[in-house]
Amino acid sequence: MSLEDELRSVGRSAVVPPADDGLTAAVLSRVAGIPVRKRLRDRWRTFLAGFLILIAGAALTPPVRATVAEWLHIGGVQAEPVGTGPSTAPPPPTVGGHMSLEAAARVAGFTPQLPRALGTPTGVEASKGFLAISWGGVRLEQFQSGIEPRYIKQYYGGLDYVPEIPGFWFRTPHQLILVDERVVRIAGPTLVWERNGVTFRLEGVVDKARAVELATGTS
Repeated sequence: MSLEDELRSVGRSAVVPPADDGLTAAVLSRVAGIPVRKRLRDRWRTFLAGFLILIAGAALTPPVRATVAEWLHIGGVQAEPVGTGPSTAPPPPTVGGHMSLEAAARVAGFTPQLPRALGTPTGVEASKGFLAISWGGVRLEQFQSGIEPRYIKQYYGGLDYVPEIPGFWFRTPHQLILVDERVVRIAGPTLVWERNGVTFRLEGVVDKARAVELATGTS
């Protein structure tokens, strides 16, 4: 059983029954006589337990998944909510290289996965652990997920959880930061998901349903 399956199992089994009024009154009475230090210690333990249940349940509940994604990595992408964001975005950069998919796989260290519906790509570039592929104005990046994020997305307007992949849809223009090179640009609506240790960024498809269709057909 994978880690994700285990978390789903824990999330399904985590049930917190409501407390009746008698129990609440008894607890409050007991708390009044407990030293402050012990109460703080117990409160911290309760917080940790609740936090673990939240993480477990996040593998199951889409609204919670969207909230957790705001401050955790989505594969190799870190999402950071900001108060304001850009209103428009230019088209994604076109991939100018013309490597063969076989050569790109050797350089990147893994086999690229392509949306079958888009056909033959017009541009392919690769570096160690990274692939960029484009079809005209559509750009698909694939990179090996690590502990540290490759990108930081500073977004405004929230995320949509996409259970079909599963992944997340950034529905508004947002600032995209390439961490290692400290490159900043504005990105338009983007679909991000992770599969088998590889993070995918699909950009240039403004319609969410079409982006999800392309992602589910990626192999």
